[in-house]
Amino acid sequence: MYRELDSFRQALRKELEGTLPPLAGVEPDKLLETYLDQLTLYVGADVADATLTVLALNASDEVLGSLVDQPNTPAGFKKIGDWLESLREQYHLRIIAVACETTGVFYWAWWDALGQQPHVARVLFNPRTTEHMAEVLSKRVRDDLVDALLLAEQLRLGSTPEVILPTDQDLLTARMCSRAVRDLARQINRLKNQLRALLRGLNPALSQTFPGAQLHHPAVYALLKQYLFPDDIVAASVDTIEKLLAEHSRSAFGHDHAQRLIDTCRTCLIRPLGRAAVHLRVKQLIDEITLTALHKKTMLKTGYLLIKDRPEAQLLRASTGAGPSNTLALVSELGGSERFTDGAHMASFLGLTTSKHASGTSVLHFKHITKQGSPNARYAAVNMAGHLKRYVPKYQAMYKRIKAHKPPRKGHFVALVAIARDFVTNVLYDMWANQRPFFLNVEDYRKYRQDHPKEP
Repeated sequence: MYRELDSFRQALRKELEGTLPPLAGVEPDKLLETYLDQLTLYVGADVADATLTVLALNASDEVLGSLVDQPNTPAGFKKIGDWLESLREQYHLRIIAVACETTGVFYWAWWDALGQQPHVARVLFNPRTTEHMAEVLSKRVRDDLVDALLLAEQLRLGSTPEVILPTDQDLLTARMCSRAVRDLARQINRLKNQLRALLRGLNPALSQTFPGAQLHHPAVYALLKQYLFPDDIVAASVDTIEKLLAEHSRSAFGHDHAQRLIDTCRTCLIRPLGRAAVHLRVKQLIDEITLTALHKKTMLKTGYLLIKDRPEAQLLRASTGAGPSNTLALVSELGGSERFTDGAHMASFLGLTTSKHASGTSVLHFKHITKQGSPNARYAAVNMAGHLKRYVPKYQAMYKRIKAHKPPRKGHFVALVAIARDFVTNVLYDMWANQRPFFLNVEDYRKYRQDHPKEP
């Protein structure tokens, strides 16, 4: 059962203990738990920008009522609260459990309003879990009322991991910074792709001379702001190009790059485009990339300073591939190990585990991961896996084994996800729960555990 309901159920348990008549063949605790379920109203709330839709179920899966398109305002909250209270009294229930999704910031005001109600327990779900429930219930057509039903069903069944909102101000701020860093990184990649595509059409010699990340070096950006078209570069001397590159790089580029660029430009065709407009666009893209990268660096530094002294951050930072960005994402999104029962629970929270559906005596396993947790932390874990596969012998072997049985490109990503899942389940959780350092070799880790046995 959800931990948000614990305090309500414990209080009601104390009130009811010893008052229920015994039932032959049923343990008293089981009987009491069943009775507590019967005294609970399960409510799903689909929250949008301007409206809310709520639907209420009882423990027997009977729909007790619904309200559609109520205003997402204090007046709407009061109307819904009065309606829920009337249902509670009408059906002689004691606890109201309300579930909603973490969709942006739309649910914040509603969530705060629910916190003021004495008989209401609040539960948050990741939107991905609602999609899974729709698959289980075969709900192919989705609207606000169906989503409210799916949320109420999840809450009634109690089978989906809940989302816990932390109250640590520094952790919440660090999480905001981490997500901003990821959004800014996506913007930078989009701008870089636009610039690369534009330069590829205007002057292919640039991407041939400066392949990959070299094209986005500050020295190359400085060159593009002065010389862009093939004939302009050819008209400049090798010494001029070399000097310009050297002014913005210590040793990345030299005479060979300048000579190769001019020789390649001689073979390029001149596109019939307005040079002033094209040059202006290139300068705009370069300036946007540079400015966005500066914003990203500032947000990363601000967020990392908030979590760098936490034990989880210090342990993770010493691991292979855990740079400031990955450390910030994992620590700010996970918070620590206390909220998870084991490593598998932590990996499940990140959506790195495959989905499973149980019905009667059948258990169906699906090959794709659930992706039900934080995309930010999941991306950081998979990003770390790219480093782990290069330096950790165990993960080197795992990467080769999995990739060999899959198509090349697909095998690469499947292997990275498998490494990320294994790292979170067996390494990260143990590091945080037992305050153990990271080891490259499994033998060193086992020896450390023998030398430092866990206290009883």
